[in-house]
Amino acid sequence: MLSSLVSWDHVRMLPWLLVFSVLVLGARDAPSIVSRNEWGSRMLTCRAQLTHPVAYVITDELTGMECQEQNLCSWKLRGLQSHSVYTKGWCDVPYNFLVGDEGRVYEGVGWNIQGSHTQGYNNVSLGIAFFGSKMGSSPSPAALSAVGGLFSYAIQKGYLSSRYIRPLILQSETCLVPQQPVRSRKACPNIVTRSAWGSRETLCPKMNLPVKYVIIIHTAGTSCNVSVDCQIRVRDIQSFHINDKNFCDISYQFLVGQDGGVYEGVGWHTQGAHTYGYNDIALGIAFIGNFVERVPNNAALEAAQNLIQCAVDEGYLVTDYLLVGHSDVVNTLSPGKALYNIIKTWPHFKH
Repeated sequence: MLSSLVSWDHVRMLPWLLVFSVLVLGARDAPSIVSRNEWGSRMLTCRAQLTHPVAYVITDELTGMECQEQNLCSWKLRGLQSHSVYTKGWCDVPYNFLVGDEGRVYEGVGWNIQGSHTQGYNNVSLGIAFFGSKMGSSPSPAALSAVGGLFSYAIQKGYLSSRYIRPLILQSETCLVPQQPVRSRKACPNIVTRSAWGSRETLCPKMNLPVKYVIIIHTAGTSCNVSVDCQIRVRDIQSFHINDKNFCDISYQFLVGQDGGVYEGVGWHTQGAHTYGYNDIALGIAFIGNFVERVPNNAALEAAQNLIQCAVDEGYLVTDYLLVGHSDVVNTLSPGKALYNIIKTWPHFKH
């Protein structure tokens, strides 16, 4: 059973001192990498590409996944992949590479594909995970040497900036406390901009900020699990809203995909067209898909919650905001019963 292999809720970052201590070991040959084929991976279906060189490196540890030899590490990695795909709803393992205590590097999604390790940083970072529980201690010398070689090779080949920086996600002291979950206050999620998904140029009324309401919506129709498909869906929705509904633009401020991505609709500063009577006083956040009977995956739910917190932090939303479902303020099935039952448990919900 996978539960005996990994406690996903206890994945934590290693102290950043570790990352810097690795790099001072100096340049070396690239380590031997156990390929996806060698460890028995399923076919890679992720499509979101990394743009090189990336500016960040993020390290995690996998509590309960200790392994000292290739066969065992491969078996545990296959379990992690199944958990990531079928339980988390991701397209693959969340990391670009994983490192065993025996000093082997295992290919995750590799150099060219975005991971799913840290919301807001997946498209600008390499995610590296260490097998095993390392609370309060460094990985083995073999693992450190392997990571040193991996980073040196990444810089030499242009995958990683030589001036890469660490994101301020967690303080290293927090990482050493077993009782602390990873869910600390995060930076605003990375938002796929209008230009990135190929938006039309439009002109709509401006929004007076901060607003009082957040309205949770679903778009109905097809959902999407990878960024490329989500961008297509957002373009299609914009075309439908402009061409068929005669709206000035896509009707939502933001859309959230099952890939965990946040897609800019009309954005923070422009009124939407999602809810009559509320468009000038509410942020409309739409989950891409139909959620009458099924719920969005955890990546999408977390992305939406991070976006709402970001709105408060950045002054776009008042601190005592009210969160409602679309069906609370207009006669509609949106956001779907399954999703509605979830948002009822969120902070600031008001029926």
